[in-house]
Amino acid sequence: MKTYLLLLLLLPLQLLGQTTIIKDVNVLDVERRRIIKNTSIVISDGVIDKIEKFKKIKISEKDNVIDGKGRFMIPGLIDAHIHFFQSGGLYTRPDALDLREIVSYEEEVEFANTNVRDYLKRYLRNGITTVIDVGGPMWNFQVRDSIAQSITGPNVLVTGPLFSMVDRPKLDIGDPPIIEVSTKQEVLNLFNKQLPYRPDFIKVWYVVTQENPAEKTFPLVEYLAKLCKENNLKLAVHATELQTAQLAVKAGADILVHSIDDEIIPESFIKELKDEEITYIPTLTVMDGYIKAFTGEIQHTKEDLTWANPLAYNTLLDPNKIAKTLWPPQLKSMYGKDRPAIFNQMDSIMLVNLANLSEVEVTIATGTDAGNIGTMHASSYFKELLAMKKAGLSNWELLLYSTLNPAKGFGISDKIGSIKTGKRADVILLDKNPIEDIENLNAISLIIKSGKPLKPESILIETLEQVVQRQVNAYNARNIDAFIDAYSDDIKIYNETGELIMEGLDQMRKQYAGMFESVTNLYCEIENRIVINNKVIDKEKVRFNESFVDAVAVYEVSNGKIKQVNFIK
Repeated sequence: MKTYLLLLLLLPLQLLGQTTIIKDVNVLDVERRRIIKNTSIVISDGVIDKIEKFKKIKISEKDNVIDGKGRFMIPGLIDAHIHFFQSGGLYTRPDALDLREIVSYEEEVEFANTNVRDYLKRYLRNGITTVIDVGGPMWNFQVRDSIAQSITGPNVLVTGPLFSMVDRPKLDIGDPPIIEVSTKQEVLNLFNKQLPYRPDFIKVWYVVTQENPAEKTFPLVEYLAKLCKENNLKLAVHATELQTAQLAVKAGADILVHSIDDEIIPESFIKELKDEEITYIPTLTVMDGYIKAFTGEIQHTKEDLTWANPLAYNTLLDPNKIAKTLWPPQLKSMYGKDRPAIFNQMDSIMLVNLANLSEVEVTIATGTDAGNIGTMHASSYFKELLAMKKAGLSNWELLLYSTLNPAKGFGISDKIGSIKTGKRADVILLDKNPIEDIENLNAISLIIKSGKPLKPESILIETLEQVVQRQVNAYNARNIDAFIDAYSDDIKIYNETGELIMEGLDQMRKQYAGMFESVTNLYCEIENRIVINNKVIDKEKVRFNESFVDAVAVYEVSNGKIKQVNFIK
């Protein structure tokens, strides 16, 4: 009863008293791995009230009845590992890639703070109705308690700064996301600092160095686990080595937030993970994001070009314009080279471990580690699912790991994670069956958040600058479909004399597709940008093979699409 009343308090006032009925829909039961065909869902006061045949439901004139015939309903997806303080762009982790001479860390953090609402909308637009930030500045609590409450967005779980075994001074500009603790008193002080803010869990960065081997810092992790148990908080641990993960579980960890990537997990430890009900979050693709950025081999996915924050994503190609004299050692040593073999080996180990854990039904939860360099908020989720599928996981398993399992792992499965009476109505209506093809998760017809039906196109309204930058990103990626998608059907393009040189998407496609195929090092740099009313004016420097062209482009935007371009050379 207390849980139900709490849910009511969390819902927008306008939803109270409303009833929505999804008629004759196919409901995916992720727990029992079955499809309940042609049933109906009654949603009242933001909660699933009934699941039964439509003919048994009493309908009033005030009820909102939505036809679900031929469609498929799944629980809202959950990203169990993100970081709001990171943008996913090239400048977001100066402790890993120090480009502060180009963009200060203060500017980067301001960008991340400014765009949190944008990130939240992108998550919800992609059917991700819950996100879990596993460590950041104290400002994280403001995201959960204020910013997330001010918009229609996903549920947000957060914790504060990471309890770390190592220092990260480059990230400390007053509200550090990572704080080194070297004594039990320092552990207690940081714990007591976070406790009044009601963290949803606690996170430790159990990083191993020669100076601080896992055995040396084990007492600190064990002490922190004790504090968590005393305060009914789960402990999440960053532990990527087998030995460190074993010690973390011995200390009292509840959640391992990354894959074990140095050794194949022995059967004895797999059994321990199962018996202790440890949640395992693989985060298979986050390191790949770093490597792709460091080597310059960005693989532009459809999701990134469509749904990533365009301004953050654009920075991943900034080595094209940064003078090489300013490149840090990581770029100088890796850019333009093949992926290091050691990371291929780590990938293989992670996939084997995931397959073995899945086989015995260890609680696995999907998480992206979004915000790290090359891992964009919201758009990276599908990439993670495809990587998990490479371990031989079925689509039913992928859905379970992306819905109910993370809810279980973080102690909120009584509220969300599956489609059951009494649970919050966070559900997604799909036009196609994701069990037949996991890509059908992109075929979103309707998103219902806390009982409120939302058309996907109504959730995320990009700014003029974002629309224009999105087409620049697609241009630099030489992706004709993503490029054309930024333009209206009746697009008109004029040259510097005012002559109409292109009209309509078909003509644009023919004109640009050939160029994208033939010019392999195409790159457009925006040297200056002005936004006036519904126009974006860009001063551009475009590289074609070995030649450069300077131009000014005036983009006129309407209803989220570019409807006219005037080029001035």
